[in-house]
Amino acid sequence: MKNIIIILVILVISIGGTYMISHNKDDNISNLTNEEGTILNRYKEMQQAMIDKDIDKLNKIVKDGTTFTHMSGKTQTKEEYFEDIKTGALDYQSYTIENPSVSIEENKAILKARVTLTANAYGSQGTYPFNVSAYFKKVDGEWLYTNKS
Repeated sequence: MKNIIIILVILVISIGGTYMISHNKDDNISNLTNEEGTILNRYKEMQQAMIDKDIDKLNKIVKDGTTFTHMSGKTQTKEEYFEDIKTGALDYQSYTIENPSVSIEENKAILKARVTLTANAYGSQGTYPFNVSAYFKKVDGEWLYTNKS
């Protein structure tokens, strides 16, 4: 069951009552352009909404049709994933993000970073470090989290 916990995006990812961004000499935060910073902030908003179980905010950040794939290979629709957050089956508690970098090409962007999550996922409490590739698409002037396309 532990493998079910972490979500590729997240994707996916995020967590709990607080969030932190690690600042060390290797971080690229100060090198981000305004648009790249907007994408990083959008990812942070998503993470905080997951921690806060703010489904309304998540619905505004995550593009319709997006799916979430857990490390176990289990795939959930946006609605199924949000329901697990809402009910506490996925209880994100905190996260750190290190060394973020953003690539933008027209209306698509990829945020890459090292993220460490603390979560209780499906009854298994833990802290999980992983590399994130978070995909965004600009729709009507807003950057939305989505699957790779």
